[in-house]
Amino acid sequence: MTPARTRPEPGQAAALSPTPVPGRRGARRQLAAVAVAALALVLTACSQPEEKRSFAVPSDLCGITVPSAVVGPVLPKSGKTVKTHAPSREVGKTHCKVDVDGTTVFSAISEWRADPSVRDAAHINPYIDLDEHTSEDATYMWSGKGGVRRIPCPVAAKDHPDRNQLFVRVLVYNKEFSDADAAKELLLAYAKSVAESEACTGAGS
Repeated sequence: MTPARTRPEPGQAAALSPTPVPGRRGARRQLAAVAVAALALVLTACSQPEEKRSFAVPSDLCGITVPSAVVGPVLPKSGKTVKTHAPSREVGKTHCKVDVDGTTVFSAISEWRADPSVRDAAHINPYIDLDEHTSEDATYMWSGKGGVRRIPCPVAAKDHPDRNQLFVRVLVYNKEFSDADAAKELLLAYAKSVAESEACTGAGS
């Protein structure tokens, strides 16, 4: 006599049935799908066009010639237009602003001061750190946001007996910029051109 088969209680079969484990083929398929998705993301990122400048890097900062090779690294990597402007080009009264697409990215300044302290001149701008690094001769200080340097200007200094210390400053307003070496190179190039100008040396007059 065949023993009677007992039927499982409702839900018992599901509870007793083991959870299916994916086989090797299923695991390989999942890994392949993940690899394909990752490759698609990489290819999409690589296909994005790089940002480019539509403007020529200037080599004239409001009357002071500076190599475009040292100006370029301080400018944004993209943009359509660049403009330099200053209300005055007189040495010691110059505040040359460089704008990209209507936004000022950095300024080049020359000014007369009575105090020869480079550190005091650097601290004029409380929101821009200019004194992270100091030169061995203590004539200039700089950081990733610009710099300040005291330069000789004997001819023009005669007209400013009370404030005969000439300083030049570079102030970088671009929040994405933090290259101290590039800021230093721009500062030194600008300072050199101002110091060698006709107003400071009298050459050509």
